[in-house]
Amino acid sequence: MHELKYSNEAVAQAEIIAVSAEITEQERRCAQHLMTLLPQMRRVIGRDHEGLEYPLTMQQYAVLKGLNERSYLISELADKFKVSRPTMSRIVDGLEGRRKNPTEVESGHEDNARRPQLVERVESQADRRLVSVRITSEGTRILNCYHLKAEASAVAVLRHVPAQEMPVLEHAFEVLQQALSVSKI
Repeated sequence: MHELKYSNEAVAQAEIIAVSAEITEQERRCAQHLMTLLPQMRRVIGRDHEGLEYPLTMQQYAVLKGLNERSYLISELADKFKVSRPTMSRIVDGLEGRRKNPTEVESGHEDNARRPQLVERVESQADRRLVSVRITSEGTRILNCYHLKAEASAVAVLRHVPAQEMPVLEHAFEVLQQALSVSKI
């Protein structure tokens, strides 16, 4: 008897088709809106970092925001932001000043000046194998500057939303945030 062998790609394609058949038209329209709006908002928020002394990627900004709450192990950060540990190590290296920030490379700001140390690694006194990452005072200062500029950019867009629609939009964001927090993806 001939045994069929499926590649991972074929299995993935079959799963996509199965899931796609279960999607309602309303879910599809909402997903399309999200897929259109998110990159646009990232561009609006991201372009305003140009005036900052140290531009941040959206990933770096998110990690700094997380570290502003508490210290994390690299593995915890990777899990929190749903990236691999090597990817998180590269992000932390950039924030630590060890490697050039991708936005510096793209914009041609690749001078050899020392980049600020926005985070630092701290060895555990109980177990030297454990190294946590914490935000520095300079990291907090840069985070606050970036946050203010990003917030101003978002508000500039939101000012074009009619006032009577703002509560609806705010509720929709809260519902979406809740859905993201319980999503397994």
